[in-house]
Amino acid sequence: MKRKEKRIRMLSFILTLSIVLMPATAVQAKKSKNYWPKLSEKITAGAAILMDVDTGAILYKKNINKAYYPASITKILTTLVAIENSSMDEVVTFSEDAVYKTSGGSSIWRDIGEVMTMEQCLYAVMLESANECAYAVAEHIGGTMQKFVKMMNEKAKELGCKDSKFTNPHGLPDEKHYLTAKDMAVIARAAYQNETFRLICGTKRYTIPPTNKHSVPTYMVNHHKMLYPKDTAAYLYEYCMGGKTGYTNAAGNTLVTYAQKDGMTLLAVILNGSSPQYWKETRALFDFGFENFNLCNVSEYFEEDDNYEEEKYDSLNTNDPYAQIDPQARIVLPKTVSFDKATMKISYDNLPDDVLAQLVYTYGKRPIGTADIIRTHSFIERGESVVTVKTDPSAGTSEESTAADAEQEAESAADGPDENQPQETDSGSGQNEKEKKPGVIQGWINKVKDFDLIGKIKSIDAGDIISNVVDWFKNLKFEFSIKSVLIAAGILLVIVLLAVFKTVYEKSYVIRQRMANYRNRKRSQRQYTIIRDSRKTRRGWRRKR
Repeated sequence: MKRKEKRIRMLSFILTLSIVLMPATAVQAKKSKNYWPKLSEKITAGAAILMDVDTGAILYKKNINKAYYPASITKILTTLVAIENSSMDEVVTFSEDAVYKTSGGSSIWRDIGEVMTMEQCLYAVMLESANECAYAVAEHIGGTMQKFVKMMNEKAKELGCKDSKFTNPHGLPDEKHYLTAKDMAVIARAAYQNETFRLICGTKRYTIPPTNKHSVPTYMVNHHKMLYPKDTAAYLYEYCMGGKTGYTNAAGNTLVTYAQKDGMTLLAVILNGSSPQYWKETRALFDFGFENFNLCNVSEYFEEDDNYEEEKYDSLNTNDPYAQIDPQARIVLPKTVSFDKATMKISYDNLPDDVLAQLVYTYGKRPIGTADIIRTHSFIERGESVVTVKTDPSAGTSEESTAADAEQEAESAADGPDENQPQETDSGSGQNEKEKKPGVIQGWINKVKDFDLIGKIKSIDAGDIISNVVDWFKNLKFEFSIKSVLIAAGILLVIVLLAVFKTVYEKSYVIRQRMANYRNRKRSQRQYTIIRDSRKTRRGWRRKR
């Protein structure tokens, strides 16, 4: 009885331990290779995307390549095209088409012949979603609405949009007017990089002064409830920087939102959503992004990692180096993943004039950002055996021409067939690869000699180590799903089998002893039977005699 109670207690302890460790074990399995955080909240909208504005990296996606009707978030592209093709003080006159062909939707009730500036029109487009203002802007810039729409499609194609098409500047229902969440994020990212657009979409209130048709000012407020409490303060989000709302019966609720926290700017797109879920889901997307990801400065990593080649050429130049990694370039990674886990490739395709090459970073086949190798103000003149760096600003035109020649040589070197080959080598020195190796080896030897192991050990801060461990546990997400349950069940089964095997192994001696005793008894019985029979036989033979 006591043995039975002991077994029950042991199995209960194993079961409790497996249930407690189940969520953490499931997450650890996900983090083993190319770990990418997953959103715990369910997104009910038809399509959604969360993108980092700086890098263009996609942090979350759902049906991002499926086409939906955009409704009024179309006006983001309208505003971007208008900003790029006009000045804010241009005068816009409202035509009959602008007033009457946009009736039935959002409006600030302009009249035929009314005059407003481009700036006032764009504020009305982005804050009040005024359809007649979007139409008037299109006619003013394109001459006709159709020509402006062509400019919109050309801009979308220029940005890399492949699955979207626009037929009007306001987003009113049209079967041929559609876009995908990915294309909308690309457009919204490009728009937010424009300073004027950022100012407009992040404005909470704006007043249009009296016009030739309205004798009183027109007061406008932003309809984005995460930025401004138009009807309620329930959805305000302290990190929201602006955005654009949209709604039609065919499109449902659509939403583009920008948010910034700790130097990281994210944008979220919701298509075919419903109210009020799409406000909550946008907030959930931002919380997920800010809690699980951070930006890493590429140039800072290179400075901390290995400065050998840079130090060698910095010794020739007391000012700026000839080329350097863009100090503003960053990549986005999960907070629990280190920079060295990212994969880097060098690209020479479609580069601007001041860019020598581009470092393209991926993590688990996910694009996470790029870093440009850019020229600086100094330039290199190549001699027979030395590299001379000139930075004298008082030099004449002869030096400027030399700089142009040096830059041309650098471009030809950058376009060479071997991307991994160092490009600072002297073309006229006649040194081959065998002559370069001793210098590199000597550099590493010097690094080993200069390495202060005791100093590194003394500099270890136990507080930092403990804080890193605490942060790791804070970022650990516990998720209950079918996959995690199956993993936990498998772990529990293995534990039970091990416990059974251990018990059987411990009791095997008793089992073997009992089997041996059983065989001995059988053997003894057979021997006794043989002896008994033989005695009976002998007695009978003697009696016969």
